[in-house]
Amino acid sequence: MSKKKIIALAMSAVMAVGMIAGCGSTNNSGTDTAQTESTEKVTPTFMYFVANADDNFDATNTMYTELENEYKDKINFQLVNVDENPEALENFSLVKDQTPALIMLDTSNNISAIEFKCSDKDKLKTDIDNALGK
Repeated sequence: MSKKKIIALAMSAVMAVGMIAGCGSTNNSGTDTAQTESTEKVTPTFMYFVANADDNFDATNTMYTELENEYKDKINFQLVNVDENPEALENFSLVKDQTPALIMLDTSNNISAIEFKCSDKDKLKTDIDNALGK
């Protein structure tokens, strides 16, 4: 997926959902929060943004690795450390001071979940399963 599409999707999600902090900000209503030009099915993408200063940084990274190992054959994973990759904040300013943050893209490249400051593994698994259409 192009960088331009990812940026557009992320910005559409911010406008659609607002800046809701904490677990439970997922849009699982079945309505599209962002639409791409194509209806082609793609592999869902789990974009997880972290910062070195996050509370429980090591636990968050461990949780991410566990989720990646469990779902690696079904979805793409992108872990972005905004401290090591400050350019990410230029493209995804919505996650500034909101890490850890998840942007979950489903099989239609629609944003199916956005979570801010969420380290609830079960909640993130639910977001992944919803993106997979389970």
